[in-house]
Amino acid sequence: MKAIGIVCSPRKHGNSDVLVREVLKFTGSENFEVFYPNEMNIRGCQACYSCKEQGICIVKDDMQEIYNGIQKSDVVVFGTPIYMAGTAAQFKLVLDRLFAFLGPAPKFESRLPKGKKAALVVSQGYENVKEYETHINQMKEALLSLGFDGVEVLQTPGLNELGEAARHDDLMQEARKIGQALGQA
Repeated sequence: MKAIGIVCSPRKHGNSDVLVREVLKFTGSENFEVFYPNEMNIRGCQACYSCKEQGICIVKDDMQEIYNGIQKSDVVVFGTPIYMAGTAAQFKLVLDRLFAFLGPAPKFESRLPKGKKAALVVSQGYENVKEYETHINQMKEALLSLGFDGVEVLQTPGLNELGEAARHDDLMQEARKIGQALGQA
């Protein structure tokens, strides 16, 4: 079992990071890798559609490392905070570039190997768990459209301090349960 994390928060060791790592620890993956797009050189999608013609993105930047990680993994755990009533820019940047995993129009069929599972960890400062439900469902549906067999969601409202998720036993337990579920064949 191989698992990777993609932490799309600008705050390393923040709540998204803490929870993504906790999910990964319980997938059964002996050696997981975590990518931090905020620290990588990743350009936005150029809408050139070369990926549809050639099967790969032609933009040569650090996104190639994430593509390779996803290709080689059984489980991918995405983490993003909610900023300004929506996903963090780093998540949107990565998500847009994952368009390369879809084949040509009109079907846009997934090029990902079958059987890949995903999780989406969403931290938010606002206490109301329902407030960003629409955005979270959109993120989940986008990941499903890329060809992941399922997307587990962990939404964590009311987190503002750096890494405070680690002090919430209920959240850490939920992260562990998701990791275990992802790790089951």
